[in-house]
Amino acid sequence: MGRRMLNQGVLTLCLLLPGMAALAQPALRNFELERLELNPGAEGSLVVGTGELLQAGQYRLSTAGHYSHNLLVVHRDGVDDIPIVGGRATMHVVAAYALRNWLQLGVQLPVVALQRGEDSSKTGLTRPESFGLGTPTAGLRIGLLTQEEQGGVDLALGGDVLLPVGNPDGLSRDADVRYMPRLMVGRHFGFFRAALDVGFMVRPSGRISDVGSSTEFQDELGNELRIGAAVTSTGRRLRYEFNVLGTVPLSKQSGAAEFLPGFRYLVNPSLEIFALGGMGVGAALGTPLFRVLAGASFGDVTPRRGPGEASVMCDMGLPLAPEECPHKDDDGDSVLNIDDKCPELAGDTARAGCPRADTDMDGIEDSLDGCPTEFGPAARQGCPVRDDDNDGVGDEDDTCPQEPGPVENRGCPVKDRDKDGIDNDQDECPNEPGPVERKGCPEEDSDKDGVPNRTDTCAREAGPESNLGCPEHEAPQVLIDAKEINLRGNKVFFEAAGWRIQQRSFVLLDWVAKVLKEHPEIPRVVVGAHTDDRGLPDQLRQLSQHRAEEVRRYLLSKGVAAEKLEARGYGPDKPIDSPLTSIGRENNRRVDFKIIRDGDGGADVSQQ
Repeated sequence: MGRRMLNQGVLTLCLLLPGMAALAQPALRNFELERLELNPGAEGSLVVGTGELLQAGQYRLSTAGHYSHNLLVVHRDGVDDIPIVGGRATMHVVAAYALRNWLQLGVQLPVVALQRGEDSSKTGLTRPESFGLGTPTAGLRIGLLTQEEQGGVDLALGGDVLLPVGNPDGLSRDADVRYMPRLMVGRHFGFFRAALDVGFMVRPSGRISDVGSSTEFQDELGNELRIGAAVTSTGRRLRYEFNVLGTVPLSKQSGAAEFLPGFRYLVNPSLEIFALGGMGVGAALGTPLFRVLAGASFGDVTPRRGPGEASVMCDMGLPLAPEECPHKDDDGDSVLNIDDKCPELAGDTARAGCPRADTDMDGIEDSLDGCPTEFGPAARQGCPVRDDDNDGVGDEDDTCPQEPGPVENRGCPVKDRDKDGIDNDQDECPNEPGPVERKGCPEEDSDKDGVPNRTDTCAREAGPESNLGCPEHEAPQVLIDAKEINLRGNKVFFEAAGWRIQQRSFVLLDWVAKVLKEHPEIPRVVVGAHTDDRGLPDQLRQLSQHRAEEVRRYLLSKGVAAEKLEARGYGPDKPIDSPLTSIGRENNRRVDFKIIRDGDGGADVSQQ
């Protein structure tokens, strides 16, 4: 049994009916018979994309010729296989150019130089023409990941467009445009590289001939998956590769696979020669019994160093840096470059390839000297005692090596002379301790009662701290903190549904006025009036605004400066208790006195 089962129904029918030979010979439909596509950049593999691209500005131009045997064969029971295309010689011109490290363009142009097969008396079909232009291909590759930078694999997306401009009578073009998106991934594994290339070929579908349209067996064209896998050697001038190209049909056509081992040899940094050869299995159109290919590439053909590899040019006798050839011994001291700390000076293995030397004459040889060009004691591994700020504290013990400071402060300058926790450059009184809220200046205590003004309700009358700095015979009604003048257990009362202040609240407000007049450090106070939620919100806000303004007017009448007071009515918008209980509603009906200090701006301090 022959290897090809192409057009069994149509072509067998032609062979069984000799009378048809006298008629006009039927022709095959236009389709591209060739399946082999070269990898334009040829990174890693000649025929399989590996996810690795040329670098920006690099190019590669390749020319190759190849011969395929038995590309298109008819089988008849009891008769040897009859080749329609028994042999085809094709020339390929392939070019690639990288616009960016992640973007590569490629083109291919095949030319059928010679095509032979049995004449129509045996096949029943018109013999294809012997030569002609093949299907040109244009494509691009977009790099997504690189093994070195992203850590893992080289990954690229690609797309090829195959134009219908070849010779139709030479089985060298399809009737319409073909295109193939593809995904390519590869990875270096030491001295070899593995890659996988998966593409989806979209091509016109249909039978390759109209003969025998009622026959059940018809080889057809159509969409297919093209899968390529490759294993290649790396890091040497002579490299080998093994490729497997497979076809998974998505129509009535048959599947197939080709096995293509080969080699490539770097003649010089700009010229590479290569050859491939192998066999095919399966009955897909264009799968040969065997094929051989040879060619050459010009341009930027020297492969880049992979992770842990030596440069390919190490085998070419070119002058290279030792790190380019880690497995050579440039200085001939029997220590490989990768392990040699002095790869350009002959030494001995005991000194990791370095000669005995003491550049700074400190009695410690350079290979053991932490500072081989600076004199230093052995206790410091040959390094000098450094003191960049010249404060007498060595840098290794100096917490502030660039700023001079005393030993007792570990070489740092004294930044808080008065020990109040505020650096000198932020302290308005750097020689006198003071709190943060006073920017480092001492507390003021106008009445000398030991209670600082900032918490002294009676700043001009002496009194104990337990009574908020007021004389013991007085009961202070308010308490001062950093954010608010608090009403101690009392509140401001107004007439029901009105904004006139009840007389019983005058004493409380007099205390508020007293504090504001005796504490000039309080810059401004917001008088905030609040209601419960019973009523229309807009009316409640208007009522609370009237109440806040009424309180402000009262405080002004007591001698408080107008610029220190601002009235705001919030209505029911800022409750402090549940509005579902009478006690909660009572608590929400209130007046508060929020302090606005420098930096608060126009912020709504009642939210603090």
